[in-house]
Amino acid sequence: SWMELVSNFKYAIHLMPTIAAGTFSLNCSYFGIPCIGNEKVDTQRICYPDLSVDVEDIERARNLAKKLKTDKDFYNHCSDTAKINYIEQYHISKFKEKFNWKE
Repeated sequence: SWMELVSNFKYAIHLMPTIAAGTFSLNCSYFGIPCIGNEKVDTQRICYPDLSVDVEDIERARNLAKKLKTDKDFYNHCSDTAKINYIEQYHISKFKEKFNWKE
């Protein structure tokens, strides 16, 4: 039900200073939802290179949010980049490859 709820959003912001699993950014990237987030979280940095910020840089986060809302090309670029990076780095086939999974 969490993933179903997330899939309904158009934008996301996750500036939690604590570095944890990074699943919020990962879930957003699966759906191509642009997410402004903590640059220290690997899934954020990998999936959203243009939207990763220092958690204390609220001004930059604010400017990125405005740009996502007003610049359709930028929004689409961030969305497409997230989906591509998700597939290239986190798709189940990559998981199986990294862990030498045999079926």
